[in-house]
Amino acid sequence: MIRALITSCILLILSNLSAQETHQISGSFAGLSNEKIYLMSVSGENRKLVDTTRTDQAGAFSFILKENAPVGMYMAIQGPGRAVELIYNHEDIRFSTTGFNGDDQVQIISSVENLLYYDYLFIKGSNLYKMDLLRPVINEYPKTDPFYSKVLTQYDLLKQQLNDRIETLTSENPHTLASIFIKTDAPVIAPLGLTPEDENKYMKVHYFDGVDFNDTLLIHSSILTSKVVQYMSLFQFNAGNQESLENNLLIAVDTVLNKAAVNQQVYEFLVDFMVKGFEGIGFERGLEHIANSNQLEQFCENTERKAKLANKMEFIRKLALGQKAPDFTVVDLNGDSVNLDKIKSKTTVLVFWASWCPHCDELLPVIKSFYDQTTRNQLEVIAVSVDDSNEKLLKSIHDNGYNWINIAELKGWDGPMIDEYGIAATPTVFVLDKDKIILSKPLNKELLKNELQKRLTK
Repeated sequence: MIRALITSCILLILSNLSAQETHQISGSFAGLSNEKIYLMSVSGENRKLVDTTRTDQAGAFSFILKENAPVGMYMAIQGPGRAVELIYNHEDIRFSTTGFNGDDQVQIISSVENLLYYDYLFIKGSNLYKMDLLRPVINEYPKTDPFYSKVLTQYDLLKQQLNDRIETLTSENPHTLASIFIKTDAPVIAPLGLTPEDENKYMKVHYFDGVDFNDTLLIHSSILTSKVVQYMSLFQFNAGNQESLENNLLIAVDTVLNKAAVNQQVYEFLVDFMVKGFEGIGFERGLEHIANSNQLEQFCENTERKAKLANKMEFIRKLALGQKAPDFTVVDLNGDSVNLDKIKSKTTVLVFWASWCPHCDELLPVIKSFYDQTTRNQLEVIAVSVDDSNEKLLKSIHDNGYNWINIAELKGWDGPMIDEYGIAATPTVFVLDKDKIILSKPLNKELLKNELQKRLTK
């Protein structure tokens, strides 16, 4: 009995030790003495802080990752423009770099994954740069001149070198994460001699040839999202006006999501990525298109991301341009009842803001300049604060002279109006017509200024 108990204890201790097995990421940034370094995991355009440390006098530092740390792409970051991409796949990583300029190279000292990945990045960068220099010569140089054939031969050699190296790295290391990332990132190179139109068509057809949309490991990097952005840029070609460009982009959206529909996780990941991207640039048609045509309901698994996206799609549809803004009746800071539908004004600006928001300090003065010069039957402003401190809010209103309709639930991001309008960032602006139809949702002060000038000068 005692022997069995001792054996069980030993097994438990060994099990715990095994569970705590760690790996080290260590590096050296030349010239960066006693500087803070951040380790961040990468998922598309999202960066999640994993750990922080400081360099020593020689610029060296290290992080410890537990065995259960997720595999994928990480970044060791010192500051803007000062970062090194790393692939973590249950192994120690050691690297050094002399700097962050174009001529500086990351030297991988140990890590199979990163030796493969940086081997690829080096030949890709070098060969594509040389090929880009040769392409105009090939297109313009007299084909009968002997030098032309030399340039053509050199171009083909560079292309073949790159393709061969990619094939070698991936075929000889098929079970590595680096192999997956390299295949996905591998550049598509159109044949020489095509017209610009035919080259663009070729790129659109073949751009995702090396991408396995069924591989969820791609979610843990920026490679798939970068590939999608580059693919969508192909649809700017020969777009004569804004409407034509938007129509083209919708075609690109459909292509990407149709390819991603083979895997629920990848599909949700890319829907989320594109929605956030389109929100950032104010591409309302793209948001509405995704909200109305997405295939989320076809997937059986009820994931947390799926639920959040479904909720997001509902808000996009409800708050789309041309829709009536949700009505509300609340008491403002003066104790007066305010009903949106009863506002009698040609234009109403509904703005969600906060006293602590620096971008609000840029945008609200634009609204004020129009408000102070316009009658209430032409322009009314309803400012809804997400503050939770009445004192700070009232001080900001007083100091800035925001004497319009001010509403504050003082519940931060948990207020009912915040929920009703799906507000996730400040400032968020809705420009409404006399019937409270949503005309625009300007993202910055220039767009807001243009919208109000257009509305108030009619």
